[in-house]
Amino acid sequence: MLSVIIRAGLNPKEYFIKIVVPSFIVSILLIIIAIKFFSGVILYLFIVLALLILGVALAYPYILLDNLKNKINERLHIFITKFGTLSITDLNRKDLLKILSEEKEELGQLAEESRKLYVLVDKWSRSLAEACRFLAQRTPSPEFADFLDRLAFALDSGEDLKEFLIKEQDIVMDDYEAFYNRVLRSLDLYKELYVSAMTSISFLLAFAILVPFLMPFSFIFMAVAGVFLFIVTELLIYIVIKGRLPFDRLWHTGEKPTDTDKKLNKWLRISILLTVLLGAILGYAYYIGLQPIAKIPYQILVAIAFTPLAICGIISHIEESKVKRKEFVFPEFLRSLGSSVAAKGGGLKESLKYLTLHDFGPLTEDLKRLYKRIALSIDSNKAWRYFGFESCSYLIQLFSDMYARCTYLGGDPKIASEIISKNFKRIIQLRKAKYQSVQQFVGIVYGLGGGLALALFSSLSVSKAISDIYNSMNIPETVVNIIQIQPITNAQLVEYIFFITLIIYSAFSGILIKTMDGGHKYVAFLHFVITLWICAVVAYITKMLVIKLLGTGVPIY
Repeated sequence: MLSVIIRAGLNPKEYFIKIVVPSFIVSILLIIIAIKFFSGVILYLFIVLALLILGVALAYPYILLDNLKNKINERLHIFITKFGTLSITDLNRKDLLKILSEEKEELGQLAEESRKLYVLVDKWSRSLAEACRFLAQRTPSPEFADFLDRLAFALDSGEDLKEFLIKEQDIVMDDYEAFYNRVLRSLDLYKELYVSAMTSISFLLAFAILVPFLMPFSFIFMAVAGVFLFIVTELLIYIVIKGRLPFDRLWHTGEKPTDTDKKLNKWLRISILLTVLLGAILGYAYYIGLQPIAKIPYQILVAIAFTPLAICGIISHIEESKVKRKEFVFPEFLRSLGSSVAAKGGGLKESLKYLTLHDFGPLTEDLKRLYKRIALSIDSNKAWRYFGFESCSYLIQLFSDMYARCTYLGGDPKIASEIISKNFKRIIQLRKAKYQSVQQFVGIVYGLGGGLALALFSSLSVSKAISDIYNSMNIPETVVNIIQIQPITNAQLVEYIFFITLIIYSAFSGILIKTMDGGHKYVAFLHFVITLWICAVVAYITKMLVIKLLGTGVPIY
């Protein structure tokens, strides 16, 4: 336990005082309160809650250690590529480690691991091999520990660091690929978890509207309680999935918005404005009974009102697809550039000019702007940085900066381009599998939306029909009190609550889809609108069919 606490980066004394002791005190207080004031099921719930709090406190170091392991593994591909490209420059080992330790945004936890190596080498005067062995025994990631052990053995054997890191690219990338494939398999588990949770919640919500026929609860109370449970479940699922997914973003991280960002923000404002105006017009027309709008079911009207948000979603989806195509051709461009620069003896400007005459798809315009900036001979590093930002791809931003820095520091452009393009291509292949898995999840989300609408509106229509039947039978009040029948007096309000639930589901679904694929967040609007339309149409059709099948006089809208 002590070793786990230390490996997780916690101070044993602070962990015990700030986490274990307060959790223990809270757990004891909960148990005392439960024994003194409650009995039966409530007593057991308090005891379980107290044990859960204490259990989480004791498991905290293990949870933190597992998170640190994932944070290291998720950026192994960036670390080994950057380490390999920097190693072919004229930098010494200490400067290499210092640069890696400063790349906190790109390397995350691996920057901290690099800082530890740097401190051991610089401050404690240890050899790099000794520092690697020391850290290998304490890092939470087995894959990174294996890399450090191999590096230490190679250095002790007299192997050149540059040669070792070039050969190590495939090995570390294999480890990253295995990690990524495990994540993809976990995505399948999350999809099954989501389906199971939403199916269960759909059943509970449908059952909740029937409970007032059996127990003395109001329909409004049961509907609101069901919606609250639904929202809590959605939030928990989102937190779990977001916490377990690795870092794998698509969009760039530039401080200033690019032309594409400005374009998408402009369309976002237009879409929101159109949604507000259309919603206000349709709402007012429906309220005053203006024909023919008053004849349209409110479910369809709400879907129509939110439809302008799809404009921003569609444009964002188009731009996102362009970025993916740019990433697909970037390795070929970089390999061609490296070979051309090496053949011309360092003529980057001439090589870029030659390559701009070729068609690299949507990346061609970005390359032309890169050439114009390089041709000005002001700051080539800034030119490459702007090229990465304007491509709107995080990977292109990251790897083009690696190439620029490597060549600026005297590295061989051909070797650098081969290392970067090869690793880049492997990452793109892995992403294709993820995108395919997310597309399957999109279909599941759409289907669950229709199923949720079917369950909610069919149960509500059945409840209304049962209530009408009991009201038409003139049952004596004493009998009604015995069997605890609660007639639905506010069916329309319950129906509105259920439809709001469908809107919330649509919003959560759009956010969850974009969280899983790492794409642009505005595309969530498109998924939201599509899911909402499915829910609205299924809800209305279900209501119509149930009414006709049961032959009751329930109002359609």
